[in-house]
Amino acid sequence: MTEPTSEDERVAGIRQVWTEGDYRRIASLFSPVSERLAVELDVAGRQVLDAATGTGNTAIAMARAGAEVEAFDLTPLMLERARERARAEHVQVRFREGDLTAIPFPDASFDLVVSTFGAFLCDDPAACARELVRVCRPGGRIVSTAWTGEGVIGSLRKATEARYPQLAMADPSHEAHLAWGDPDRLPGLFDECDVEVHLEHREVWFPFGSSEDALEVFETTSGPVMRLRAAIIGAGLDWDAIRGDLVREWDAMAVQTAAGVELPSTYAVAFVERRS
Repeated sequence: MTEPTSEDERVAGIRQVWTEGDYRRIASLFSPVSERLAVELDVAGRQVLDAATGTGNTAIAMARAGAEVEAFDLTPLMLERARERARAEHVQVRFREGDLTAIPFPDASFDLVVSTFGAFLCDDPAACARELVRVCRPGGRIVSTAWTGEGVIGSLRKATEARYPQLAMADPSHEAHLAWGDPDRLPGLFDECDVEVHLEHREVWFPFGSSEDALEVFETTSGPVMRLRAAIIGAGLDWDAIRGDLVREWDAMAVQTAAGVELPSTYAVAFVERRS
């Protein structure tokens, strides 16, 4: 049997993370971000690419708003779920498999290239930035969202690093991920591109029964959180202590509702204009 190449291993590793658990539950929390972009970007009649579509939030929102949409993702299971959702909602989206570091479309194919919580996780952020620009037409726009260090999503990592800083040192990719939401570092990702970059920070609220319920959902359905939990327990460290820290922190930021609570998470939106 032929030994897998390093690229084979890279792709397999990415697919493994996003196949674990049931990411549909987590992805549903992020859909308001996609819906807002579909409205404010005025996409009707435009050719749009949803890069790293996941379960299809953005592709479906853009198609529903009247765009002609193509979408890709590296994980076949994600694409299967996205296709199922598009069929159920009776919208037309052309899905295909593809990698953010080698986007499977010709140069200057789209008026708008969007990636909601996908591009910022790419393991080669500069290559990803170049590819997003490459497939965008001159005069078009690239829009990418990224989680920042604030709110529910950011606190998952912060609580871990506060108790076990050695885990932060073992994950050098985290700093690259944060660059997508940093006004000082984001332009550097596009150094080789003829673009203008603008960054906004926004907030989205997640509905749950309680902070404890929220954490249980992340623990049982989010591949990255499941993997983090397993790594901590596997290293003989105390996951329950981190759980307690998170529940207390989330309780402090929660807004009470008739159905339970809403929890905030801050995200950045990068608007990148490709010059004509």
